[in-house]
Amino acid sequence: MSFIEKYSHQDQDIGGPGQALLIVDQLTKYFPIKGSLLSSKKEYVHAVNGVSFQVRKGETLGIVGESGCGKSTLAKLLSNLISPNEGSMIFDGQGINEQRGISLKNLRKNLQMVFQDSYSSLNPRLNILSSIAYGPIVHGMPKEEANQFAAYLMNRVGLEHTQFGARYPHELSGGQRQRANIARALSFSPRLLILDEAVAALDKSVQAQVLNLLSELKEEEKLTYLFISHDLNVVNYMSDRVLVMYLGKIVEIGAVDRIFHQTAHPYTKALLSAQPSVNPMKRQVNAPITGDPPSPINLPIGCSFKTRCPFANGQCEEEPELKMIDHASDHWVSCHHYLKANK
Repeated sequence: MSFIEKYSHQDQDIGGPGQALLIVDQLTKYFPIKGSLLSSKKEYVHAVNGVSFQVRKGETLGIVGESGCGKSTLAKLLSNLISPNEGSMIFDGQGINEQRGISLKNLRKNLQMVFQDSYSSLNPRLNILSSIAYGPIVHGMPKEEANQFAAYLMNRVGLEHTQFGARYPHELSGGQRQRANIARALSFSPRLLILDEAVAALDKSVQAQVLNLLSELKEEEKLTYLFISHDLNVVNYMSDRVLVMYLGKIVEIGAVDRIFHQTAHPYTKALLSAQPSVNPMKRQVNAPITGDPPSPINLPIGCSFKTRCPFANGQCEEEPELKMIDHASDHWVSCHHYLKANK
């Protein structure tokens, strides 16, 4: 029996394959900001605004959107690094942050996160082997066994433990540090891995190696990924479904082929058309979208995208609902224009 098999949490599957691994319902997060000395009015940055979706077992759900749309805040909410102001989350049938729900200790074992900054994610005072073994030791694994498990994981992610185990984070390249972070996340044998811009800081050749490693690990260890990235090509390669966020809200979600080839929302179309192309005949000449997103402090009434949308009209003063437009691909969109044009 391998280390992964011995410490796997897959046997804790409560609801069976038909039960979503993570259910998010009306998740909301806002941050208070300091007002002026002359004003007593309290103001808030609305980072995540009533987000609801599901992550199915064994899938990779990609999350895309402009910088500041709430992707990273959502990731921190899902991993329980920060608490929501409203809404609820259910992990495999057990509530998160509920009195009789899943304990924080078990949640940490089952859900791990890999951050963008590979250097600040590692303790500079611990060598790589110790960093990977630290979590299992805290959770009760004997030190000697934890070090053996860490060595196994280092070898699995392409870092020979005899060569890199005694090194410190500053002695590794960015790609090597990110591999160490992946190994550290796997040391808990999690069921869900949240990857927040995990390959954004890497050059393309190293990025491809890490993406292939993630694909192999997902297949071997039966993992579920929530993959956050601004790179649509990477999301297209990795994801089974894609969730598009704008100003803290979901504007479109569906199967990856449907999102990329039968796009419904104008904002998603703008994101896709902004992708760089190596073909000079297909390069974008005109800006696909103009203007800046509205302030997250003073959100617009109605559709959040109306200030930048070429199809905006009076109906957009009313906030559109997220509605299903294709059952087979589980395609949902929040857009008055699309729903009216495709009745």
